[in-house]
Amino acid sequence: MNNTSGFTVVSFMIMKTFLFFLFFTLCLIKGHMGDAADGVTGITGGSMIINCVYLTKNEKTKQSAKSFCKVSGSECTTMTEVKSDLWIPEERFSMIEDKSLFMISVLIRNLTVTDSGTYRCQAGSETIQKVDFSVKQESCCGRSEEQTAYLGGTAVIHCKYPEKYKNHPKLLYKVQNGSLESIITAFGSSSTNGRFSLNVNEQEHVFTVTIAGVGRGDAGVYFCGIYINNPIYTPLLTEIQLHVSDASVQIDLYIISTMCSCLILLLAVGLSLVLFKCRWKKTEASVSSDPRNTRDGDEEVNSAYYEAIQDSAQVSIGLNTVYATTNLPTSPPVSDFYKLAQNTES
Repeated sequence: MNNTSGFTVVSFMIMKTFLFFLFFTLCLIKGHMGDAADGVTGITGGSMIINCVYLTKNEKTKQSAKSFCKVSGSECTTMTEVKSDLWIPEERFSMIEDKSLFMISVLIRNLTVTDSGTYRCQAGSETIQKVDFSVKQESCCGRSEEQTAYLGGTAVIHCKYPEKYKNHPKLLYKVQNGSLESIITAFGSSSTNGRFSLNVNEQEHVFTVTIAGVGRGDAGVYFCGIYINNPIYTPLLTEIQLHVSDASVQIDLYIISTMCSCLILLLAVGLSLVLFKCRWKKTEASVSSDPRNTRDGDEEVNSAYYEAIQDSAQVSIGLNTVYATTNLPTSPPVSDFYKLAQNTES
């Protein structure tokens, strides 16, 4: 039992010594002695995480208040100081400290060209690290997006990046517990971490993160990032607000949308019929008001037609009468009647 405890203590000491040696070597390589400024490049509209590593020269340095300031002449204006959270939505500059790693992290959001300049990470009045920060425009990146995923479905996040970052690790951050936590990182062309998978398309300079089996806890703010290790900083290229919705809500919205479309179509048809009827009545009224199309004119035409019919009838009757007269037998004269009677008596 004692041997096990001793082995654990020794292992812890070796690990701690290794971490210290690693950071010490890194600081020497980068020249973090307050003389040289590290070059850091950001993108307009994007964000940036700048990490400043300090040496524990003494306990005073470790315990001193840390700050991040912008140099202007002989002055250095404080932009932010150590706070409990790195993610503060209403502030563009925020900073936290991790004393176990002897490091402070600064987050700058919604970058503009005016953010370019020289900055200092400070412990009290002592300069820990100088940063020569420049902000440039990139057509591919530097924007905010909103996406909606559905419970149990799959969310797909596309992250474009400049060609100059093609050989650097790609990663996806999520805002959690007041900080930015790495969800997945790819040092090559692909990576998988549970429900998360990351694939890089080097030809189109875009990497895609897929989230399988989306749950409500996946909703939140994500950042597409590139990890740079000399100096240590992370350009955040795109900010994504992911919303998670129930699939039934989507179906309801589809039904409502369909019903609204049908209602609008019916209203349009009804309005068209009303307008057509009004126009027809107007046309009929204009025809009726034309003196050439009055009822009197119709009567004159009809009367002339009837007169022609009557004349034809009279001519027909006269011819029939003449024909009938020519065929009737004629009565003998009275004198002839008496003559006939006398001859009979005799």
